[in-house]
Amino acid sequence: MALSDEMIGLLNPWWVDPRWAATDPHLEALDATEQAALTSPAFVDELELGDRSTHVVRGPRQVGKSTGLKLLVRRCIGQDGIDPRRVVYVNLDLLEDQPVQELAASVMRAKKLAASGDEPCLLLLDEVTAVPKWARGVKALWDAGLTRRDTVVCTGSSAVDLARQELEGLPGRRGSGLDHLLLPQSFASFARAVDSRIPASPRLTIANMLERDGRQLLERHLAFVSSLNDALERYLRFGGMPAAVTEAAEGALEPSAGVKRVIWDSVSREVRKRGAGEPALRALLERVIRSLGSKTSWSTVAREMDMALGGRKVPPDARSVSSYVEFLGHCYELMTLYFWKTGSDTNDLSRDKKLYFGDPLLQTAVLDRTPGLNFDRAATVENVVALSLFRRYETVERQADGFTDPDQLHIYETNAPREIDFICGQRRQAELLEVKFQRNVSLAATQIMRRAFPSRTGIVTSIDSFEAGDRFAVVPTCLALWALG
Repeated sequence: MALSDEMIGLLNPWWVDPRWAATDPHLEALDATEQAALTSPAFVDELELGDRSTHVVRGPRQVGKSTGLKLLVRRCIGQDGIDPRRVVYVNLDLLEDQPVQELAASVMRAKKLAASGDEPCLLLLDEVTAVPKWARGVKALWDAGLTRRDTVVCTGSSAVDLARQELEGLPGRRGSGLDHLLLPQSFASFARAVDSRIPASPRLTIANMLERDGRQLLERHLAFVSSLNDALERYLRFGGMPAAVTEAAEGALEPSAGVKRVIWDSVSREVRKRGAGEPALRALLERVIRSLGSKTSWSTVAREMDMALGGRKVPPDARSVSSYVEFLGHCYELMTLYFWKTGSDTNDLSRDKKLYFGDPLLQTAVLDRTPGLNFDRAATVENVVALSLFRRYETVERQADGFTDPDQLHIYETNAPREIDFICGQRRQAELLEVKFQRNVSLAATQIMRRAFPSRTGIVTSIDSFEAGDRFAVVPTCLALWALG
């Protein structure tokens, strides 16, 4: 059933109320912390009404996509002076699992109620992936000439669905439309939200940190290590989802039950669409926690889960586990990193892998629901480092495809065998990072990296030790995370 006129009116209060922003739930929550907990997404400033393009904003649920759309509305109406009736918002979560015809009918009705005449509109379609085959509806509207002059912005939480639907339904109909990605706040952003004294990140690579200017910059900011370590301890529990960052910025010591429930419900909702129940999801994520920071394989995860993921296979086999982890990767909830093949001169990958959470808050929610499952601080720090390196080295286009197959971030194991936690870039340009969340770490800890890649650069991260050489260094983890940005 298409959205009613009353619901469409409620979704677009700016049509009749010039003070709508004061009571909008998304903007009200944002203004409560004076925007410290959510930096304005880039698309809010970049999109222009009248470009006749279809843009796609990707990112996990609850990451702030809807808030970004409302900021865009406020900018267009308040700053740009656009007629409020030329801005049309439709929340497609309200049409979840409805036929795609209802999407088209709801948009047509919303545009008619807006009564904007022949003027081009800013058409905001929030959570399009809630409607199966949504791109066919968007295509039908475009083909009928109803949106050809509009700027259309679609948001969604599933990278694989967005990519498939764009390929199948929107070729030639996006104009100059771009893909935008919105992810949880990085540690550097979180640290500034909870402690305004911490400077903005310089956004360095590992190689940058080992250049003369980079080393001097790190040395000048050693005074912030204590504050950064305090922020890191909190980030390991709160993560970077806006609701959690808001609570941390307001002084909370732990994320609230409500915030943890929201992240759990969001992930559970996505998995239920694939036919798996909550017990299976909990079993899978428990297994991720138990293996965090350790080498694993799909068959090992399947064997140790001993819980059906849906369908008739009990317990799950390696293929079904791989499928569900990949699905959660496309939803930006889990990240899979592969090992390079030992002894190979190419970037060939082995079957061995590590699994990480897409944001620390999801691990916190799982731990909260699983008495007896212990929090591993060192492994969680490694998880946070993995996320930061992924965001620093992978292209935005690759990140937008989900967390399933990083091209510039892997794990390396020497013939000894000894492990190097992260290798960034291609083999001939490799930059290395090893996580040792310990005190009193010296340059001797870089020997494995020196022997395996003597001509490359790398750092070992510690709790608070700092020692720099020509190509290798020991850097406090919190300072390295801050510098990566």
